[in-house]
Amino acid sequence: MSTYPMVHAVVRHGNLFAVLVAAAAAAFGIYFAVAQASVVHALIGVAAGGVLYVLLKSYVELVTIIADMMLPK
Repeated sequence: MSTYPMVHAVVRHGNLFAVLVAAAAAAFGIYFAVAQASVVHALIGVAAGGVLYVLLKSYVELVTIIADMMLPK
């Protein structure tokens, strides 16, 4: 049984997860913009996607650094 399975999952799939979450936020913003006929929703969605990507990507990088330094190979 693997120790720290979530750390290994974040290291392995974290970059893809960050991209998917950011794309989903932008897609929801665009969807709401079309549904409400308001450009503001699209701008907020795309901005939220960008912020989420940066936050999640930095989290993945921090977990990767910690895993490289602390976990046995």
